[in-house]
Amino acid sequence: MTVQRHRGARIIDIALQAGVSTATVDRVLNQRPSVSVKTVAKVREAVRWLERSPQRPTVIPTIAKDLTVDVIIAGNAGFSNEALASEIRRTAAGRGVTVRLTQPRRMDPVALARALDRCRRIGSSGVIVQVLEHPTVRTAISQLTTAGIPVVTILTDLPRAENIGYVGLDNRAAGRVAGQLMGRLCRRPGAVAIFWGSHLYLSHEEREMGFRAVMRSEFEEVTLLDAIQVFDDPQKNYEQAADLLSSRSDLIGIYSIGSGNRGIEKAMLESGRTDEVTYVAFNLTPLTRQCLISGVMDAVVHQDMAKVAQTALTAVVDRIAERPVRFDSIPTEIIMRENIPD
Repeated sequence: MTVQRHRGARIIDIALQAGVSTATVDRVLNQRPSVSVKTVAKVREAVRWLERSPQRPTVIPTIAKDLTVDVIIAGNAGFSNEALASEIRRTAAGRGVTVRLTQPRRMDPVALARALDRCRRIGSSGVIVQVLEHPTVRTAISQLTTAGIPVVTILTDLPRAENIGYVGLDNRAAGRVAGQLMGRLCRRPGAVAIFWGSHLYLSHEEREMGFRAVMRSEFEEVTLLDAIQVFDDPQKNYEQAADLLSSRSDLIGIYSIGSGNRGIEKAMLESGRTDEVTYVAFNLTPLTRQCLISGVMDAVVHQDMAKVAQTALTAVVDRIAERPVRFDSIPTEIIMRENIPD
């Protein structure tokens, strides 16, 4: 049965009332596929409400009311993801947006694709997702876009995906910053180890590329060891770091691209080499804060999770409201023991 639109109601009116995107309304009104039964019902109810209403909605800022935004970030992935989830909830609560948080198993593209597909099936106002670089994930995002559900990627991007934008660090530049820090803090010949999570995170690849580029061009006296894949697992970090610290007397630096840093911290403390091995990692968390204060860690390359949350959520709401979408850049911050924020 065709949904007849009330003559005085614009598509944006229906979208506002239903809490969906205008593209989704258009698909329902024209009986196109790939829209969930629940979403179709919401649009039809909005049309009925507008037919009964004496005037159409005109105040666009109220669009956030009754919106449900899905946030999908890796589970058990450390303090940084916990902080991001908390900031998104806080930002959403302040704007009247409902957040539906899903945390699939980390570095599992099939589980991530299932979570994305569920958003499409049950209906969603928009999706904010920490992606993995995998064809199944890219396909799931494409299907969400076809269904009229805007997608924003955070922390790590996915080239050629049909998302409306990315919010996070310029990770290659952040890697170059880490390289500058490492080279200048070491200031002597020796070997530097690189710990990374997985090739599934484009951000990790970019952070390694930027780091290696600076080290090769500006600190030729430093030998860069092959990257060690630890899947952001604290135990794997510990085992690999402990082995390196005990077997390589020439080790002068450890560069940790991902999470699971408490394993490296434990190995550093046990080795008794905290004063001679420079340790650079990402994101200020309760753990890295304590590592900086104690002197185990020398520097943190940080991104403001509150700004990531605010920018991503604003982008989703603005797209639904058909306002211009702007993606503010997330600055690369350097935090050392003397400038740790309160």
